Amino acid sequence: MVDDTLDMKPAPAAYGAMAPKERSDDAKPEVDPARAKLVAEWLKRAKRARAHWGKDVFKRMDECQQLASEGATKDWVEAGNYVVPVIVRHINQAVAQLYAKNPKAVAKRKKRLMYTLWDGRPDSLQAAMEAANPQPPVDPLTGMPLPGPTDPVTGAPMAPEPDPNAIALIEEIAAVREQNDMIDRMGKTQELLWSYFTTEQSGGFKQQVKAAIRRTKVNGVAWCKLVFQRELQPRPEIGAQIDDTTQQIARLEQLGRESDEGETAEDSARIEELRLLLQQMQSQEAIVVREGPVFDWPRSKDMYPDEKCRHLKTLFGAQALFHEFMLTTDEVESIYGVDVCGSYTEFKGDDRGDDEKGVRPSANDDSTSKGLARVIEVQDKRNGQFLTICEGYPDFLKEPAEPDVRLERFFTGFPLVFNETENEKCIYPSSDVWLMRHLQFEYNRKREALREHCIAAAPNYVARKGALDKADRSALQGAKAHEVIEVKTAVNEDPSAVVKRLEKANIDPNLYEVEQVFSDMQRVSGAQEANLGGTSDGTATESTIAEQSRTVSLSENVDDLDEWLSDIAAATGQLMMLEMTKETVQQIVGPGAVWPDMQASREEIAMDLMLEIKAGSSGRPNAAAELAKLERAMPYIVQMPDMNPKVFAKRYLELLDIDVEDAFVEGLPSITALNAMMAKGGVQAGTGDPASDPNAQGQQGGQNAAQQPGRQAGPQAAFPTGNA
Repeated sequence: MVDDTLDMKPAPAAYGAMAPKERSDDAKPEVDPARAKLVAEWLKRAKRARAHWGKDVFKRMDECQQLASEGATKDWVEAGNYVVPVIVRHINQAVAQLYAKNPKAVAKRKKRLMYTLWDGRPDSLQAAMEAANPQPPVDPLTGMPLPGPTDPVTGAPMAPEPDPNAIALIEEIAAVREQNDMIDRMGKTQELLWSYFTTEQSGGFKQQVKAAIRRTKVNGVAWCKLVFQRELQPRPEIGAQIDDTTQQIARLEQLGRESDEGETAEDSARIEELRLLLQQMQSQEAIVVREGPVFDWPRSKDMYPDEKCRHLKTLFGAQALFHEFMLTTDEVESIYGVDVCGSYTEFKGDDRGDDEKGVRPSANDDSTSKGLARVIEVQDKRNGQFLTICEGYPDFLKEPAEPDVRLERFFTGFPLVFNETENEKCIYPSSDVWLMRHLQFEYNRKREALREHCIAAAPNYVARKGALDKADRSALQGAKAHEVIEVKTAVNEDPSAVVKRLEKANIDPNLYEVEQVFSDMQRVSGAQEANLGGTSDGTATESTIAEQSRTVSLSENVDDLDEWLSDIAAATGQLMMLEMTKETVQQIVGPGAVWPDMQASREEIAMDLMLEIKAGSSGRPNAAAELAKLERAMPYIVQMPDMNPKVFAKRYLELLDIDVEDAFVEGLPSITALNAMMAKGGVQAGTGDPASDPNAQGQQGGQNAAQQPGRQAGPQAAFPTGNA
């Protein structure tokens, strides 16, 4: 994605001279019958797939969204009943644990057998080096060179000839190592590109991934779509955009075409919009256009496979993937250059129902601009094509052609799913909300019943009808504390015999306890009462076991998330390798970026290099547990040979949240050595003379001062092993 700035201030005619895109001038365009039948067939397939998943899956998503937003059904909330939204708390905690920071992408070379001559053994390499550079034989007793062959002409001793096979082996090893070093540097370039593009994502990559995880917890599936934004090419995806002037230029083209063709009156709002947009573009010193891979985040019901799909996570068995957009006719014309007014099915608001809910507008109806058209992008795996159609429109909005984003998996949609099960009738797994719905209903019911019982248990009094007049009743009802109340009773009649307290059923807490609900919640979702803010009567051991069980359940979701992000990262790396030029990459990463010049070379290297997400790099780190593990291992690590101390030092600094770049200075002695050098009040250079250099005085020199004993590490908490 390069900031390609056009340093000019274009005149209005420059924009009007832009080549218009193909469009339909007639309200009902004339389309070849065979072509219209193909469009109708694709519309039918999309409708059939939407109906297949919409009957149960999409309806279930609507119910889960209501529960996740308000903690109860709509009727229950509107009735003013008691609601305790425990599902909302569970989802927020799960999202916070699963995703807390941007994931770190690591480029890795795929393992391949690159050597044809070398067997990979060090002794073979050593023998080849000796054979490639042979030395004259020597006497083992004296070490003197032995007489060897001589030149028959001059009689001078001849040097042994090197083995050509050994030379070929060494050259092969050097070539493979050079190739691997180049691929490693290219992998570092891809890592920097990944970091750049994820930060340039419109809407924020981290925020969108967190929203996708929350969407999965609620709906059961979330989608990420990989898109390549090209210069001056608008796209229908809302999230897959890089902030630049591409959308403004596309809108300017549309308004300019309408003005040139006389479709707008001179005093219309569109003319004023065109004038103001031209004025804005002319005032810019440079027009910024960019390109590069970006990520779109469709809603759970906007993207769906055909009914032949057998595994949602991998889209195994799917022949087509559909992506729906609800666009206005102006947006359709701006993006695709096609005027669909009068020949499309209009949907009011955000109505995404079947055709029966759509209305076919009139060609002369001005209100059609307020409606929405359902645009469907089809990814046809069987024919290897992408195409775009509009509901009710008889022609293609975008011709069937090779996809802009070419991936090995073909489909550019990546579904994130949790709670996978085996169900041949429905490949969509149940979400956390759907699994906890009965627990939420029962919790609300018990709390509402307790509230009703508390209201019903309020004290009431009864009296014989006619025993008290109106004044006595008012005095009894409005009595203050410790007030003496006088009532009219018969002589020697006890007032308590006139007015008695009404006996009611006592509130039994056992009828309304929710501990069983929390117990079921632990078994269903892994969340226990302590995670949701309450405390139970369980022992500390029981709570610890429950928390470890929840951690194991959470680790499965972490693995699913890492796999999903790794698939996206690997596809992004392939896309960057195939589509981005060396000049663009160097402008983003720097002049030291390594990138192949030829397209064929990039395609070949894309097979050897892949990006993947470092395991656990997206979740919330447990620094205390990591420090405990490292401290346990350090006594053994320091005794092992060939260990690089900087690796462990960097890891320590990362866990202590200290910047690694600022902490390391090349060539600087250790802190202990610096303290010893500064013990005399300054740094003393070594002279080599024992009379003036303490470091040359042996045991009586610079290190003879009493040393403070090392501090023994204190006991560590019993951190669990594994995925703690």
